[in-house]
Amino acid sequence: MQKDVIDNEQGCIFWGKFSPEVPKCLPLAAHCLDVAVVFRSLCDLNGVRRSLESTTEEAVTDQQLDRLAVLAMLHDVGKANLGFQRKVFDPKTPRAGHIRELAPLLDGEALDEELHEAFIEALPSELQTWFGGEESAYSYLMASFSHHGRPLQFKGEMAGTYWQARKEWWCAQGRWDPMAAIAEIANWSRKAFPLAFQEGSLLPNEPPFHHRFAGLVMLADWLGSHSNWFPIEQASLDERLEHGRAVVPRLLRDVGLDSAWLRPQLASGLNDFEARFKFKPRPLQTMVDQLNPDDDNTRLVIAESETGSGKTEAALNWFFKLFAGEKADGLYFALPTRVAARELYKRVQAIIERWFPDPNARPVTVLAVPGYAQVDGIPVDRLLPSQEIGKRWHDDELSYRERCWAAERPKRFLAATIAVGTIDQALLSVVQTAHAHLRSVCLDRNLLVVDEVHASDFYMSRLLEFLLKHHLGVGGRAMLLSATLGARARYRYTGRTRLNGEGLCSVSDAEKEPYPAITLADGKLLTVQSSPEAVRHVHFEAIPFALQLEAVAKVVITALGAKARVLVIMNTVDRANALLRSVEANNTDPGWLFACRGVICPHHGRFAPEDRLLLDAQVSERFGPESIPGPVLLVGTQTLEQSLDIDADLLITDLAPADVLLQRVGRLHRHARPLRPAGYETPHCFVLVPNGDLEGALDQRGEVKGAFKRLGYGSVYEDLRALELTRQALLACPQVGVPTDNRRLVEAVTHPEKLASLAGAAWKLHGQLIEGGELAQAIAAGNAAAIFDKHFGDFDFNELGGKVAVRLGADSLQLPLDHPLISPFEQRLESIVIPGHMAPRSRDEVVKIEEELEDRTILTCGDHRYCYSRYGLERQK
Repeated sequence: MQKDVIDNEQGCIFWGKFSPEVPKCLPLAAHCLDVAVVFRSLCDLNGVRRSLESTTEEAVTDQQLDRLAVLAMLHDVGKANLGFQRKVFDPKTPRAGHIRELAPLLDGEALDEELHEAFIEALPSELQTWFGGEESAYSYLMASFSHHGRPLQFKGEMAGTYWQARKEWWCAQGRWDPMAAIAEIANWSRKAFPLAFQEGSLLPNEPPFHHRFAGLVMLADWLGSHSNWFPIEQASLDERLEHGRAVVPRLLRDVGLDSAWLRPQLASGLNDFEARFKFKPRPLQTMVDQLNPDDDNTRLVIAESETGSGKTEAALNWFFKLFAGEKADGLYFALPTRVAARELYKRVQAIIERWFPDPNARPVTVLAVPGYAQVDGIPVDRLLPSQEIGKRWHDDELSYRERCWAAERPKRFLAATIAVGTIDQALLSVVQTAHAHLRSVCLDRNLLVVDEVHASDFYMSRLLEFLLKHHLGVGGRAMLLSATLGARARYRYTGRTRLNGEGLCSVSDAEKEPYPAITLADGKLLTVQSSPEAVRHVHFEAIPFALQLEAVAKVVITALGAKARVLVIMNTVDRANALLRSVEANNTDPGWLFACRGVICPHHGRFAPEDRLLLDAQVSERFGPESIPGPVLLVGTQTLEQSLDIDADLLITDLAPADVLLQRVGRLHRHARPLRPAGYETPHCFVLVPNGDLEGALDQRGEVKGAFKRLGYGSVYEDLRALELTRQALLACPQVGVPTDNRRLVEAVTHPEKLASLAGAAWKLHGQLIEGGELAQAIAAGNAAAIFDKHFGDFDFNELGGKVAVRLGADSLQLPLDHPLISPFEQRLESIVIPGHMAPRSRDEVVKIEEELEDRTILTCGDHRYCYSRYGLERQK
């Protein structure tokens, strides 16, 4: 269809949304109104309003929220430039955007004065009375224009389409006048939000408030741009306003952002812990249940207790109380690994179904794991209702799509009422990465639960510290769960120490602090009583086979011959694969080796998503509570140490910091089995160490030698001092009582006094490298944290946010294969996941299948070759 026909018959200039198939368009003013109506409704949600008011000194009024809606309505005025408007009609025109093209109107260093004056004239004249100064006014506008996910900052650049925008696209051409289009948006905003234009108080000037506003505009734009809810069609102001006000309340309920209507839907009789979970509470659960949600100090709760003590149910019960008491509107349960998140999601989903028995009045519950996302227990890739889904949602496809909205993309995971996912999804809300603000305003309203918190990873600890400070600062609630956290980390999370440790208690005092315990926001420790019969004694035996996998294989085979269930946790995937190959090479009975669909394999994170689902299910079946006895070996990595309800007679593990080892032994004698093999009646853990102390692993500069880095020393676990102190502690006292010795053991290897106690020149140099690295990591983490204390227009996102994404594993590539592949476990694979550290520098759009052999497939991507087999994805040399 010709441009003039479209213009005359469809009235498509000025358009806000365009559908080329028909073709048809939605007027620009109508689209801007849609977003503003969504924005204004978001502001009325309890959690959103609470976060807004937490970032300004005075209460926020309805008039101020209406004024914010007007500013949100201006988010797409950049689309009025004629280059953008005409690009859909003439493919030969330059590819004009609508953000950077605002530079001639707003860039102080590259301003066209006439265009700037015309732009100001097109805006409502009352706007100039809404702000406390020019800086605040500019910040609000730039925040609104940053709705694509990254803060907008102009720097006087005149490259790209700048000159065309300045000379042509913002100038009237015939009957098409961009400034008149902006004036029409302003006119619609005046009629839609009349209260905003009456006399009143100024909008808040505090930068954190502006950042909340920016995130809400991003969220509103995403919701208000969906044609399912806001059809692309011609509409008058009155028609569009009526439509928006009718559809938005349901939309916010169905996507999971509005949860207030769900409180009356809670099942009756859920008056105490036992009624909610169908069993009597354990001591930790009782202590958490007795906390007062109205006490400001309970805005942060740190629960330290041994594995298997019921921390998960304690956290869910705390959410129940906060939700019922209108202190939190949702839950994000963050775990360290994808497999842990998937396992916990099943439990959470079952509990939510019991608490909300009516399937039509139940919170949106999302598995927030990329590649595995689910909604209400159903994979999100089933977008069209199946027979099962049709029954659950009465064949209402639109309602089903609304419930799936939060799970369709990782950036939207946190919009669900209840989500279980990995910690990276929460951390990415406070680092300089695209849509951090959107993630943040979704998380603001929730109780954030972080499970399996360790003190070993300093960089991640610093990021978590920034996340907690921000989340609590905007009115959110948080709960940390840990087997044993350590005084240094605990003090920092409660804001009681500086980076150099100033203010931290001595190691002797730290060892005397109660355990199990609950720490509140002010640092107060509450002692949790534990019964003597709950103490489990684990014997740790350090064996010098870290560099001798053949010797480890013989230990494994001996245990299997005694009919033991053996779990081996290695620090790296390469070591796990190498050990399994060594065991197989010793002509071990194949029936003793863990297999999935009859195929012997390890368990780690480098399998395709389809295969991982099978592997996880098979691990739970073979090592779970109802599993059969008999010899079996499972070799894996950190994927096995957290949140899996599995049980082994013997644990063999690479050396790791004490807090990590305590987590790993949670899989040892976890279940009350009536019969254990002879010699394995009591919990026994072999820890693989090198010969002698670890000072020999350091070179003259204090850096870790290459052979030891391959063990995960200095790479997976950077600080060899913590590893050496762990080795020494286990040699000095191999019998460890869990939980009675947890505090002593962890403080002995993580407290700064102990870390500084290692003598020797190499240790001193290594300590200086680590402490210098920690300082650098703290600075990097601080720089990477999103800049919530600056006005928009004064900053943009640096590249450190991308590096954080790499560190969090968010940089993994999931690329399509050039043709489907049948995996070793008979799964049809159409894509493959390449971890970021294995990805080629320059990649292809698809992964090519170079050769399909009987036992493996050779793949190529960019300049890298890979092998995919029953050992997972491996790099070809």
